[in-house]
Amino acid sequence: MNTKHIKTTARRMALAMAFALLPGAAMAGDGKVACTANTSGTVKYFGSEKKENYDVAVMLTGKNLKGLKVESVSVPFMGDNANTSNIRMWITKKLSLVNRKNVVDGPTAEAKLDTAAHVATASFDEPYTIDADTLYVGYSFNVTKLTAKTKIPVAVVADASSLGFFIHSSRTFLKWMDKSALGTSAISVTLSGVETNDASFDALGTIYGQKETPTQVAMTLRNLGANPISSIDYSYTQGTVTGNGHLDLATPLAAYYGLSTTVNLTLQAMPTKGDYPVVINLDKVNGQELKGVKSEGNIIVYNVLPKHRAVMEEYTGTWCGWCPRGLVALEVMSRLYPNDFIGLSYHNGDPMAVMESSQFPSSVSGFPNADIDRRFGSLDPFYGVQNEGFGIETLWKKCCEVVAPASVDAEAAYSDDGKTINAKATMVFPVSLTDGDRYKVEFVLVADDLHGEGESWLQKNYYEPTDKAELKFDEAEPFVQGLQKVPGIHFDDVVVATTRLSDGLVSLPATIHEDEPVVIEGSFDFEAVKVRQNASKMRVAALLIDSTTGIIANAAKAQVSGAEKTGIETVNADRLQDEPKAYYDLQGRRLNSPRQGLNIIRLASGKSVVVAVK
Repeated sequence: MNTKHIKTTARRMALAMAFALLPGAAMAGDGKVACTANTSGTVKYFGSEKKENYDVAVMLTGKNLKGLKVESVSVPFMGDNANTSNIRMWITKKLSLVNRKNVVDGPTAEAKLDTAAHVATASFDEPYTIDADTLYVGYSFNVTKLTAKTKIPVAVVADASSLGFFIHSSRTFLKWMDKSALGTSAISVTLSGVETNDASFDALGTIYGQKETPTQVAMTLRNLGANPISSIDYSYTQGTVTGNGHLDLATPLAAYYGLSTTVNLTLQAMPTKGDYPVVINLDKVNGQELKGVKSEGNIIVYNVLPKHRAVMEEYTGTWCGWCPRGLVALEVMSRLYPNDFIGLSYHNGDPMAVMESSQFPSSVSGFPNADIDRRFGSLDPFYGVQNEGFGIETLWKKCCEVVAPASVDAEAAYSDDGKTINAKATMVFPVSLTDGDRYKVEFVLVADDLHGEGESWLQKNYYEPTDKAELKFDEAEPFVQGLQKVPGIHFDDVVVATTRLSDGLVSLPATIHEDEPVVIEGSFDFEAVKVRQNASKMRVAALLIDSTTGIIANAAKAQVSGAEKTGIETVNADRLQDEPKAYYDLQGRRLNSPRQGLNIIRLASGKSVVVAVK
């Protein structure tokens, strides 16, 4: 089934774009700071499109909160006195309902509505002193008349935050519900009593390193002070090894309470393999000394730390008008990460399809679709889990940071008679296993530069010139010209065979010894491959799969060598890659030569460019 492209959550969940005033930033040294996820001032609006009463809250949590005071609360608000009423702010230690109505155990205050600035604000009679590790701060209001604004009256921001988004309403959300998956409430809480310069590290947990190699540690730094953070000093102990360092932030961390950023700290190399306790101390912020701010965990040091190459699997078809964004994403990722990115494109209902959708490794209910390492089940191939932007890159990079259980290398070559592709995967585990047979290997045969003539090779396309900013990459250029069918596309990363369907997955031995290679072999009958055009543009991906979870634990790719043995190698495949191969007008009609005006030129390399001819 072809699912229509959804550009933002607005189309999916009745969100609408709007802009609100930036929450009041902290004044350096005055002990006050805003706690909010709305640091950019750009919000969206969520709602049930019903006339009802709303209660919305964020959750403040952390041992550093105790002793601070809540001075005031504000939130972007698009309603006015003619269509909303009873706007009030409140504080409570728990979210409770009595007779389906919100009940709080802290103070409440009537809000003042600034209809020009589109913001509601309330100050409490006396600042509320926080005496618990968790506190909810929220606001309530009644929608008395439905308008375009009051149909979706609840302000949220797209970014996820520990503050969350909790909502209750009189007709739709009959219980307090955590809707943090949609974003974060745009509530801004003004806190007082904060130090001028203060910060914390999030929990360290377990980190991994390689002996005789410095370890890079990504730490989450949170601003808990009234000043932006421009520099930190830290010290650490790992086992008996100690060290320290100084870090200047390229972009200061703004003064919003709890606002975080990732900082990369360097720990000295450990001389031997082992498991060591680690303590990282945050000693100074902006040159001012802190006391007792630390994060504890452990470091596991291997002889060799496996490199994780996450696998992106995309599901597509030339008949699918929104699928070009997946094609663009694969091309961009291959360009950005040529050595480490492994893209597998499964086609459906077109000349490149080699299996039914029921045989896909993921359950696909609509197109386009994607997954990374078979972890998520369903992702957008361009946006990932985000509503906008190139989120699939961010998600892929995060998956690559997951420590792999073993390193994987791959080899592939044609047999002497050119009829078979022989593949080999070599795995090295840094620790011994007695349940190594839980890991299995799948070999996937991938073809690049697939192309053809005829209607079924035309890529259907719903994108318009107005989508240029959204897709933003040069690789998207052929699809933002207003063409409903784009000709001349050369498709890469196309899955044309897998041993999962032909031979099944191959298990590793149960007993595996640390740092000793484990070799698994597989093969493809090249003559039986349904889709093959250029023997020199075939690759094999070796996937190490944890059968207990179905997740791809690691992978490697290799070009298939020996294409000359097949006798079907395209002679000029690696020559003249930038020479024009075909010309088309903007309606997709093939031309004998370029004409005056805009032309789409398909190069021998497979890339499409739009050229103006005078």
